[in-house]
Amino acid sequence: MPQKRPFGVTLLLWMVLLLSAWGAVRWAAALSWWDVLVQYDARLSPLYLSITGAGWIVAGLVLLWSIWTGKPWSRQAIPLSVFLWLVQYWIERLFFQAPRANLAFMIGLSLSVLAVTLIATFNRKTRNFLLKSEAHEQPEQDTTSA
Repeated sequence: MPQKRPFGVTLLLWMVLLLSAWGAVRWAAALSWWDVLVQYDARLSPLYLSITGAGWIVAGLVLLWSIWTGKPWSRQAIPLSVFLWLVQYWIERLFFQAPRANLAFMIGLSLSVLAVTLIATFNRKTRNFLLKSEAHEQPEQDTTSA
């Protein structure tokens, strides 16, 4: 009988799914608005937007697969990918977008997303779920042979 997924693992699955969906929307929007972005000389090129969107789609799908199948390396990959996504967001916001009034809110939201990711990732039940699958994948070692 398959092991029941803990809430933290389900939460991480949803977060990664949202990350992939964001990448898909970014990629599709860059492709469909390519001419407009070029015409009005957007600060971020449509090529950059489409490549980063496609990159987040691929990263999200790999992460979804790794969590779904219980790969132990996903414990390190999830916080790293969320951190990289936040770094990309803040670089784009600070250097390429017009200033906005919601700075304090976005700082709080970014810290909350990072905190939820770290708490869910390093939760004992999540850790046991992801590391237990690794123990089952190891071949039996015969200690009696030379």
